Amino acid sequence: MRSSVPFLACALFAVLAPGAVAQPISGFGGLTGDADFLYFAGRPDEAYHLLQKHLETGPHDYDVLWRAARAAVVQGVAVEGVEPQNEWLDPAIVLGDRAVAERPDGIDGIYWRGAAAGRRALNAGPGYAAELAQRVYDDANAILAVDPAHGGAHNLLGKLNYEVMSLSAVERFVGRVFIRKQALRDSSWEAAEVHLRAAAESWPDFILFQFDLAQLYRKRGRDDEARAALRHVTEMTPVHPLDASFQDDARRFLEELES
Repeated sequence: MRSSVPFLACALFAVLAPGAVAQPISGFGGLTGDADFLYFAGRPDEAYHLLQKHLETGPHDYDVLWRAARAAVVQGVAVEGVEPQNEWLDPAIVLGDRAVAERPDGIDGIYWRGAAAGRRALNAGPGYAAELAQRVYDDANAILAVDPAHGGAHNLLGKLNYEVMSLSAVERFVGRVFIRKQALRDSSWEAAEVHLRAAAESWPDFILFQFDLAQLYRKRGRDDEARAALRHVTEMTPVHPLDASFQDDARRFLEELES
C-alpha cells in the first residue's frame, strides 16, 4: 500500500478542486499511471475495468494484477450490501493469488491479497471466515518477515485481532477449539493494539490506520484517547478513495463521545 505511488496521490489531489471530475490523462505514466490516476481520483471501479481490459491480453502482468486487486478491494468496501461487496472481493482474492503466483516475493501482491481476504472474511460463514483469517495472518507475517515496519501488514494483523476479539467469548472458544487456526488461537486485545499502533506510527499519513486505532480505543472504552485520535483523523488530508468516508465516520463518532 505504501508503494502505491503516494507522491502521485498527493500531486493529484493538489490539483483537483473539491467536486471536480478527474479525467484520465493519456500517457500519464502508461497504463498503470492512468489506473493510479483513476484510483486516487476516487474512481477505483474505472481503474479496475481499465486494468482488467489489459489482463485479457497480458494475464501475467504483476503490476497490473496487484493494482486490479487493490481497486477491487476498495470498490468492494465502498458498495453497500453483502452480495455486491462479494462481487468485488471474490475477484480481488483471485487477482491477489495471481499476482503472488507471478511474483511470490512481491509485497504489493501479498498485501492486497491479504487485504481482500480480511474484508471478505467479514461477509463469510464461520468455516470460510476462519480460513480467510488464516490467510490474512500468513500474508501479513510474510510481509513483516521482510519489512518489519510495513504499516499495511501491521494493520492487517491489528484488524484481524480486533475482529476476532470482538466476537463473543463462546464464538471465540468454538473457533479456537474446533477450527484450530493459529490466527484464532493467537488473537488478543493486546496484539490488536500493538499492531494497530505500529501501523499508525509507521505510516502516519494513512487515514484508515489512524481511524482503526481510534476505533480500538473507542471499543475498549478509552474515551479520551479515542477523542484525540478521532480529532486527528478529521484534520488529516484525504488521499485514498475512502478517506473522506472515514473522516465522516470519525466526526459522527466524535459527536457521540462528546454528547
